[in-house]
Amino acid sequence: MPISNPMDIVKKLTSLPHRGAGTKMEKKAADLLEQYLKSVGASVEREAFTTPKTYIYEVWWIVGGITFGLMLISILAWLAVALVAFCTLSAFFYFDWRSSPLSHLPPKAISENIIAKFSSSAKADKKVILMAHYDSAPVSMLYLPSMVQGMRRSIIIGLALMLLAVFTALFEAMNIGQPVIFWVRVSLILYFLGMGIMTGFDFFRYGYTNGASDNATGTAAAIVTRERLAKNPIPGWNIEVVLTGAEEAGMVGAKKYFQTHQTELDPENTFILNFDSFGQGDLKIIRRTGSLTDVVYNNTLFDTAFKITRENEQFHNIKQADWHTGDFDTIWFARAGIPSLTISAQDENGLIPYLHRKEDTIDNIDEKLPLFAVDFAETIVRHLAKAQ
Repeated sequence: MPISNPMDIVKKLTSLPHRGAGTKMEKKAADLLEQYLKSVGASVEREAFTTPKTYIYEVWWIVGGITFGLMLISILAWLAVALVAFCTLSAFFYFDWRSSPLSHLPPKAISENIIAKFSSSAKADKKVILMAHYDSAPVSMLYLPSMVQGMRRSIIIGLALMLLAVFTALFEAMNIGQPVIFWVRVSLILYFLGMGIMTGFDFFRYGYTNGASDNATGTAAAIVTRERLAKNPIPGWNIEVVLTGAEEAGMVGAKKYFQTHQTELDPENTFILNFDSFGQGDLKIIRRTGSLTDVVYNNTLFDTAFKITRENEQFHNIKQADWHTGDFDTIWFARAGIPSLTISAQDENGLIPYLHRKEDTIDNIDEKLPLFAVDFAETIVRHLAKAQ
């Protein structure tokens, strides 16, 4: 029998110690979700793909390659310059949340997307995909609250220092600017070594988060929203649930889904509503993301959600928000012009509480918030359908 409280699904997912991308625990979570979705009448497809194990290893490839090149410039000469330049270029792609060549390097793992479709007797011209990632993040010092508030600035500074590393390697190879260039090179080596240590220190102490807020709550809200909509189906609309793996490794599952199903995603008739992190704080509609380049969610789905917040008293307190710490699964679809929107919760400082921290457990969940997200999501979809 279908459940009506998303916290029931949250409790099931958080009974696992974690759901790290490509791990046995992520597979157990996928099994659990498939079993539940089938019990409510879904046809479930599991779409496997290869992914980096965590973003930590990708950061290490970047800073390790730059550090290695800077350290061995006197031996490798122009080869070291090329290595530093290649890693820096890869970093610009990676930290703007685009495909990066270094994402193909080991260690790799197998993750899965869970695609749930529901039979419909009527022909449907429109489709809403309720999306959420079900994997949990590695614990990282990069996501201490004091770090998160300035993460976009830190990324830009880090990339600027990588560019400086390229010129430093070039000048060193040409023996220009000594001894100043030598000490700049030493300083950069120490900086990038420190960045690598900081990125992985907590992961090797604590492993993965339990992922209660990020993103057991979003997964549960997506599923329960579909259940709500099924009680009073919208004629001419298909409602699908897509639960992505390896979001915490760089939105890899969503990218895989986008690449595989791109021809099916008609921008005129497909809408992506993404659910991510409803642990504590106030519900937000995300208007702008991105690091180097902004991604602005200026589309019909956003307009519908914003209109509801102005006209429906139940949702008056939901505000627009930006998010420049990492990104959401919707980024691949938004850049392709497919109407998409992420709803998430933030505290009074614009942060997602306990993000990528070991404290992300069910004890720190406001149990009313996932249900409120379901109320809002159902209202968005029904208003969208009326307006089409």
